Amino acid sequence: MDSALLAQLILYGLAAAVAAPVAAVVSALILSKSTRPITSALVFTAGAVVLDLVIVFAILASGAFDDGGDAGAYLDVGLGLIFAVFGMLAIFQKESPAKDAARRARADSIASAKLATLFVAGIAVQVINFDAIAVMGGGLKEIAQANLETGETAVATLFLLALMLIPYYAPAVVYALVPGRAGKLLGGMTEWIMSNSRRVEIVTGLAFGVLFLSKGLAVLA
Repeated sequence: MDSALLAQLILYGLAAAVAAPVAAVVSALILSKSTRPITSALVFTAGAVVLDLVIVFAILASGAFDDGGDAGAYLDVGLGLIFAVFGMLAIFQKESPAKDAARRARADSIASAKLATLFVAGIAVQVINFDAIAVMGGGLKEIAQANLETGETAVATLFLLALMLIPYYAPAVVYALVPGRAGKLLGGMTEWIMSNSRRVEIVTGLAFGVLFLSKGLAVLA
């Protein structure tokens, strides 16, 4: 995997991760509420992994980006528009205690669920964050157009997924490494994300919107 492809996968992978902050919130809450915290968090993550793998196989098997045409550039433009629209909508959203309470209640209800429900919840959260899935498609486009061998394709795809799924498994990693401080660290992270969700949507939406639009339009120009 050359440096140019690596840079592109980092871009798409981190953009997909930033698009799904709610996954980090749910994962952190699972760790704080479950009697089997690590297992529960990993089952939640596994749901997202299974869905992503199905999508990966479908996209790569379709050969949609193999011809190296303009399809990838149009995808980047589409991603840019999605992020830009989300960012603009967030600017005009009005926060309220009722909305904040509803978000927290939904996250709490998922975090308190049984293992089978957590697996389904992992799938559901990933589906809800369809912009993250769309960004993953952009990363797969880069992999398909790189004409890699089968083994290299597998490594590149796993690297992309590892970056994309950081919000799902990172809280569990923190919990495993520093269990004594995990409660404070993850609690602070959860509170910051929940309290600043609108600002995060504005900044990430507009920033990635401009980035992907510029990237796609540069190819089409």
